[in-house]
Amino acid sequence: MNMVTSSKGNPLIPALDDTDLACLIALQAEPRASWRELGAATGIAERTVARRIKRLMEADALRVIAEPDPLATGRGVVLHAWVRCRSGRVPEVAEQLARLDISQLVVTLAGSADLMAELTLADAADMPDVVTRVLPSIDGVDHVEARLVLRPFRRAGQWRIQAQAPDAAGEPAPASPAALTEPEQRMLGHLMRDGRASLAELAEQAGVSEPTAQRLLQNMVERRALSFRVEVEPALVGFPVEAVISVQVRPQAVDALAAHLALDPNTRCLFGTSGASQLFWHVLCRDSLHLWEVVTRRLGELDGVLNSEVGVVMRAHKRCGIVRAGARLGPEGA
Repeated sequence: MNMVTSSKGNPLIPALDDTDLACLIALQAEPRASWRELGAATGIAERTVARRIKRLMEADALRVIAEPDPLATGRGVVLHAWVRCRSGRVPEVAEQLARLDISQLVVTLAGSADLMAELTLADAADMPDVVTRVLPSIDGVDHVEARLVLRPFRRAGQWRIQAQAPDAAGEPAPASPAALTEPEQRMLGHLMRDGRASLAELAEQAGVSEPTAQRLLQNMVERRALSFRVEVEPALVGFPVEAVISVQVRPQAVDALAAHLALDPNTRCLFGTSGASQLFWHVLCRDSLHLWEVVTRRLGELDGVLNSEVGVVMRAHKRCGIVRAGARLGPEGA
């Protein structure tokens, strides 16, 4: 494993080789698999798999985390905020948005909006205050358009480095929301920091036995209260070009079109939202020509598309609640 260095020759982050990628592909498929299981899946020695993945984790290039779904637990809402800033103020506003505890994603865009942020609110009653006071009062913000996430069609944790055969089932229709119990909340808090935490650790956090911890974890996964995500910057694994696309669709065509886009191998995530555009489509591409193909040919061949607006991601300041420093993930709990 080589090291990517800065212009001054300082080590920045490990450069991934084929062995690293094979380990990551297997880890994406089963984020909580044991080293032995990952070794069997890759055909690589167990010790090598463990060493490669641990090295990436120690370099702050990789983290396995649990990602809660407020829509599945019936607690709170998810908002997408599209922000225009006063001239020269984009970096400052991005930094302030990234500092908010409620922000999960903050990216700088080349498009009609300067920034896009995904915000998770614990209570729907907090939405008016966030939209009308908190966001507009950030120094440098000129305009905010807020859109409510209504339904997930594909989540970022489902994206794969290596394209797989499409899963025709896609993201299941949302189940009836079910609130987390106190032991489940304690387990989830720990898993959001370390998605590979052992059952013994989870049992201790929740104050239950290991069999009970296993049952609670399985139950949360089955009802989609949480999912596990291998968090790594897309550029490190060969996808340096990404974009967020607002897609306006004829209402009667939304479900069929969303089902199709959810299966596209370049789809990082896809949500149904409020506003003039019904779909929020986040794509990852290998280069700008690939992005052109995705936003023209692939969208153009689909019936029901009325309009689309592309915002190219220039920099990610925060993803999945983790502040970024280039390709590096910030400290846990940041």
